[in-house]
Amino acid sequence: MRNCRENILTIFVQTSEVTILIRNCSYLVRDPTHIERDRDVLLEGNRIRTIGNNLPIPADAEVLDARDCVVLPGLINAHTHLYQNFIKGISSAVPLVPWCNQVLFPTLGAIRAVMEAGNRRAPFLWSVLAALEMIRGGVTSCVDMDATAPEILRAWEAIGFRGVLAYTLSNKWVPAELRAGEESMKQQMLEFVDQFHHPDGLTTVMVAPSTLFLCSADFLQWAGEQARRLDLGMQTHIAETRGEVDDIVKETGRTPVEHLQYLGLLESRLSAVHCANVSAEDVNLLAKAGALVVHCPKSNMKLADGIAPIAAMRKSGIPVGLGTDGCASNDLLDMWEEMRAAVMLARVSEGNAAAMSPQDAFSMATTEAARVARLDAGEIQPGKLADIIVIEPGGIHLRPFHDEDLINMLVFCGKSSDVRDTVIHGKIIMRGRRILSLDEAAIIQEAEALDTELLERRAEFQFSP
Repeated sequence: MRNCRENILTIFVQTSEVTILIRNCSYLVRDPTHIERDRDVLLEGNRIRTIGNNLPIPADAEVLDARDCVVLPGLINAHTHLYQNFIKGISSAVPLVPWCNQVLFPTLGAIRAVMEAGNRRAPFLWSVLAALEMIRGGVTSCVDMDATAPEILRAWEAIGFRGVLAYTLSNKWVPAELRAGEESMKQQMLEFVDQFHHPDGLTTVMVAPSTLFLCSADFLQWAGEQARRLDLGMQTHIAETRGEVDDIVKETGRTPVEHLQYLGLLESRLSAVHCANVSAEDVNLLAKAGALVVHCPKSNMKLADGIAPIAAMRKSGIPVGLGTDGCASNDLLDMWEEMRAAVMLARVSEGNAAAMSPQDAFSMATTEAARVARLDAGEIQPGKLADIIVIEPGGIHLRPFHDEDLINMLVFCGKSSDVRDTVIHGKIIMRGRRILSLDEAAIIQEAEALDTELLERRAEFQFSP
């Protein structure tokens, strides 16, 4: 295992600015509504410099030939839980709260026990493993509401992935042995922001009170105050289940969205995740406040949580980002599947085949997700962050290739395996479907060994409903 770890840590580091020319882009998708043919894109440092025809090749440039390919802005996963990579494919057919007690909390207990026993690699491994899956699928950044550890962000820096760590906060309901004390948690979060919030780099931090029933009112308000003081985004789960809504109404006399407004937290820096059980008045409140929503259709379907009224939200002007949620309640970090699911769920729930278009879903995975993540990305425009993917549409599932409506073709037929190259922060992280920044096979080997250990420890942790 020592040699395996040495290989993993032989990482690809670029300390100076790099120039990349993406040449001969047969299709350049600048944003969901603007597609151009036969263009070149010049990247300098971590930004897009120029878009044009037959651009000269700078002497020191790396060149990606995109002939017969589609060049897109990198996809953005607006909400996930990367630590759940160790419980993909194992959750039972149970709703959210029993699922937490039967699957999620025992896993967190096992992770903590393994780390306390001396294996501190778990956060690094789940973060790198997840980043590998996303990079291969054309995802260049994510918002990760995680079991927080510095190793998560160091993993992103090692592989070259852009990550937003939504620092999870809770002071009730979660078993006490799985969380820090409130004052300690507050101090740790502030120190974490100071150390890892780098708007000009690869890692940034959000404030993330997990959900209303996991946080007291004063703790929620403290979180909002810190987000405003430090100019950070704020993300929280809201109205995920009908039971959650009923409990909040019984306790406060207000819906979860109304309670956020009452606490002074309904504002433009807030991204409300799920909103699968909201009323028309809730939608109006979100829209008036300028708040954002994150839609996780596959997770909501798997847990039978409900169906968010996304068509109504977008019609009211609410920016809606798209997220996979964690691998325990989705099983994949695949934004192509998520886009398809969003379109189809909106159409069947509304009884209207025009309720959501592929362009809507693509916007939710790029430009609108960038607003949620507070990233200057999601479009291929001069000055934007150089987070770009190259699709090679050679698979039989994309043949015949109908380019009359390119976004329609990609959203309904595209797969993660179509991604050939991934550029993040102006650096080529995957080229020709080969990860350049670390030893992928060694990562998988070590992660599987850790998973065996976690499976053995999980049975030690049982939590009551």
